[in-house]
Amino acid sequence: MKNTIYTICLTFLALTVSNGQTNSNFKKNSLSLELGKAGLIFNATFDHRIKTKNYGYKLNIGTNLTKYQQVFQTGGGFYFLKGQKKSFLEVGIDLNYFEYKEVSDDQRSWTLLFFNEFAYTNTLYTNLNIGYRFLGNNNLFRIGISPGLMHSEFVFGGYISYGFRL
Repeated sequence: MKNTIYTICLTFLALTVSNGQTNSNFKKNSLSLELGKAGLIFNATFDHRIKTKNYGYKLNIGTNLTKYQQVFQTGGGFYFLKGQKKSFLEVGIDLNYFEYKEVSDDQRSWTLLFFNEFAYTNTLYTNLNIGYRFLGNNNLFRIGISPGLMHSEFVFGGYISYGFRL
């Protein structure tokens, strides 16, 4: 399952970058590091904004980097931006595959998850993103809240992200 998701994400990324080569100064692609969503999870995010439009999509892959309670997350979503020039209100929706694995049941590592981690091991997670987006000439900054649903259970989340525009 993971290999299929990796292959789809990499193919989509390659096609987007290769088809998106133009002579314009408009930087529509971004790579960023995001912290948050369904807990203390580090996500590498590829973001593609449609030229001259205030919407786009993003792909992400992430983990919580702990030893005994491991989280893997991958997915993507769509967003809409409302604002002008560099500062925007960001509203979007994501769909993620979420995998939780407890490697050792008699040891605990410090992990912060915003849901009952023992109830869901492999599942889909849907969330909304509502936040602020700043687009500099070469960088991207995002911060916001990201409430979602996991098996009809409300999951509160938040995120902060910083990256570079390509």
